[in-house]
Amino acid sequence: MVQIKLEKIRPITKQTQLLVLGLFEGESELLFKTLGNDLSPVLKEVVENGEFTGTFGSNYLLPTFGKIGPKRIMLTGLGKKEKYSKEYARIVAGKISLRVQELGLGEFSLVPFSVLDEDLAEAIFEGICLSTYKFSNYKSVSSKLPELSDVTILVDTDDPSIQAVFDKSTLIVNAVTFSRDLCNLPPNDCPPAELARVSMALANDYNLKVRVIEHYEMESLGLNGIISVGKGSSNQPKLIILEYHGASGNNKPYLFVGKAVTFDTGGISLKPGEKMDEMKFDKCGGCCVLAVIRAAAALHLPLNIVAIVPSVENMPSGSSYRPGDIIRMYNGKTVEVANTDAEGRIILADSLAFGIKTYDPKAIIDVATLTGAAIIALGANVAAAISNNTSFMDKLKKASEKTGEKLWELPLYEEYHDQIKSNVADIKNIGGRQGGAITAAAFLANFVAEKPWIHLDIAGTAWTQDGTYERSYIPKGATGYGVRTLVKFLREAGSAEN
Repeated sequence: MVQIKLEKIRPITKQTQLLVLGLFEGESELLFKTLGNDLSPVLKEVVENGEFTGTFGSNYLLPTFGKIGPKRIMLTGLGKKEKYSKEYARIVAGKISLRVQELGLGEFSLVPFSVLDEDLAEAIFEGICLSTYKFSNYKSVSSKLPELSDVTILVDTDDPSIQAVFDKSTLIVNAVTFSRDLCNLPPNDCPPAELARVSMALANDYNLKVRVIEHYEMESLGLNGIISVGKGSSNQPKLIILEYHGASGNNKPYLFVGKAVTFDTGGISLKPGEKMDEMKFDKCGGCCVLAVIRAAAALHLPLNIVAIVPSVENMPSGSSYRPGDIIRMYNGKTVEVANTDAEGRIILADSLAFGIKTYDPKAIIDVATLTGAAIIALGANVAAAISNNTSFMDKLKKASEKTGEKLWELPLYEEYHDQIKSNVADIKNIGGRQGGAITAAAFLANFVAEKPWIHLDIAGTAWTQDGTYERSYIPKGATGYGVRTLVKFLREAGSAEN
């Protein structure tokens, strides 16, 4: 991972291969002030003759001819100042990082885009580090681009809080990378047993309590939803549970439940063949949840957290569950299976009910690549969020605004519950095409026992797909969406409660 450090030094004296300076459109005074008189005439000419205007994401490279410490200077465009945000800073930092690698450089120095507060420091750090991510496990020949190893942020005052931000951000970025790596694994190398193995290693590395419930134990516990979905595959289902204890034992935990279908064919209700390969990403919710508890433990958050990951492979075979089956779930409710491709809500429902009964959590968040309907409603850049608790939802929204991981709350009116009523069972697992993302949440609402609960449907945001907005720090494949937002939420919850 890239090493990022602070250094109190005048930019023009820094011995570096490349000095990066940001420029807002129409605002060059700060730029000239930074360099003094050494190169200002050259830069002034470049700006005034329109060779470089500061448009968002643009860059301009020029040598210094040994007149100052840096060997080269790169101007980078910050766009219009009134549109500038921490997300813009994150994207620009990522663009810089990628451009530096294209230039064949292993290090660079950067003057902050504006006053370096903790939020900006976090955004710059994330942009630089997340943009360098590569999933090359299966490449026979490695990339010829050099690895970026060192970045220096040049400051004019000592502020230990900024270095502390970098230290904490390292742990969070590592968790995002962990999530991306898991999500990107192909289905032949990541069946439910592999997720269980990874979770046990995680528990060992981060001092977590772990439990993996096997098929035979699920039968005795009555986890019939998970069993039913997984029984069509030769890879048996697992229910993975990790516990992090960062607060006193009598503090109720936050419960995170993540869907981990390691491959989803749709089962008997078989999906179309086109883009079925992307169904390796149907485990992204579970991978996100594992990454969140890893980050919480690494950060030593003063909270208790439980992560539950139901992991199955949904396959068509002679032993598969069928449309028309009726399943008695863990909490006793019966579910008519109208479509075997609506399997995620079934395994989540059992896990939610089990988690509530076992741990009596203070609040619950489930994360799942649950419905194509969420993509139809909101596109590929915004996750759907549904909740039964306004104040709880507001806290997650605020965290999302800070991380740039967009989400939008959808309603859960009583009418949506009517759509999943069954003639032969308590409920059915689909409610028709209308409002499909919401009726999926209405289904899950039957299993949360009125606890404060948020359902996060990340089907559009978990990996890059048609319509995904290009961001420098989001590579092709798994995005790691949700990890930074949920960790931000937990950090702020920990601060508020202690």
